Amino acid sequence: METQGIESALTWIDWSLLFVYFGFVIWLGSHFGKKQTSSDHYFLGGRNLPGWAVGISIFATIISSWAFLGLPGKSFKDDIQFLMSIVPIPIAMWVCTKYFIPLLRNKVKLSAYEYLERRFGLFARFYGNIAFISGHIFKMGVVLMLMCKALGAMTGWNVDTLIVLIGLATITYTFFGGIEGVVWTDVTQGILLLGGGFVSILFLLFSGTAGPSEVLGTAYEAGKFKVADFSFDWNTISVYVMLAFGLNLYMAKYSTDQTVVQRYLLSPNEKEAGKSLWVSLAFMAAVWVIFINIGALLWAFYEVHPGLLPDTVRAEPDAVFAYFIGHQLPPGLTGLILAGLFAASMSTLSSDLNSLGSVVVDDFYNKIKKNATDTQRLRFSRASVLVSGIIGIFLAIALTRVQSIVDAAFWFASIMAGGMMGMFFVGLFTQRCSKPGLY
Repeated sequence: METQGIESALTWIDWSLLFVYFGFVIWLGSHFGKKQTSSDHYFLGGRNLPGWAVGISIFATIISSWAFLGLPGKSFKDDIQFLMSIVPIPIAMWVCTKYFIPLLRNKVKLSAYEYLERRFGLFARFYGNIAFISGHIFKMGVVLMLMCKALGAMTGWNVDTLIVLIGLATITYTFFGGIEGVVWTDVTQGILLLGGGFVSILFLLFSGTAGPSEVLGTAYEAGKFKVADFSFDWNTISVYVMLAFGLNLYMAKYSTDQTVVQRYLLSPNEKEAGKSLWVSLAFMAAVWVIFINIGALLWAFYEVHPGLLPDTVRAEPDAVFAYFIGHQLPPGLTGLILAGLFAASMSTLSSDLNSLGSVVVDDFYNKIKKNATDTQRLRFSRASVLVSGIIGIFLAIALTRVQSIVDAAFWFASIMAGGMMGMFFVGLFTQRCSKPGLY
């Protein structure tokens, strides 16, 4: 992909917006860092955060730079059928609200995998720990690598330098601010992500020589707004596959993933915790609808404005939205949308860092050093966040050179996560299953 264009197009307004964004998130971390007097507050925020804020944090945690770049790329290449994968989310949320939130709030203090030990023994908890830690360490590296490669292609900046700078900025506000700083930063980043997508839709429809009716009509006639394939052809990804995929993915995410489970414990009561799920659904649905339609509109925009999109960029669907940001948006908005891209990844990374720290402290440190003071636990909590972040940075740099490991890593993590969800469901919905029966 071309590397010139945005580098020279970034005006002082764009740079100012980016500096304000980074300065604000680091200030937030520093502000909430003054309140971190115990490891419990560092990971649970005093258990008194409002459900609406926790809900936006859940949404920002799950949505990453993949949604910002991958969803538009998917619909640019094909259509918007992938949208059907979020249709089963309300089912997953209903199950979690009715069964998992009460269970987890009553049975665990911090780590979701504490329940597995109570129900099935120490090995089950250890399995959950390994599944979560391995999956999210790799996820951090992949998310950071993908975002920085996209930014590097857009700006011409060195990818390794971007990885280090963005990684260190994320580590900084997570290290100092704890989960409270992470949640309120997520609120800012979630709104910025949503706003950036909405502004992009408006410019795709109303900028250029073609009007909105021509852009929409071109996309419609090309089948870009096809929502579902109801055929039973095994050679196509039908609506049934999308629904099954979405139900399995989000059921596992909302019921067993520490980054989400930890947020169930942040609210003062079950009602607020349940509210957080439905708030996250509203934001999730909005982002999916906006960003998957951005891809369809990008295709139509460049069809009705021939010559604007180089063939080299068209051949890489995931790079098209980045190219649009760098070449079609006016000064100021380029910086705003770039900040939204930063936000999409940093919210996911900060949540992973804090949750990885919570698992390391609660499931390992507290067992090894049972007589540790709370000051010692808080220091170790911050140290675990720092070490996890540094590992993520080095892994992201490595993945820019050896990408073949990505598929293998996610294959391993998906197998482990599937087994973990099975253990939670067996433990919750059956009483007769014993430890030998589970293993």
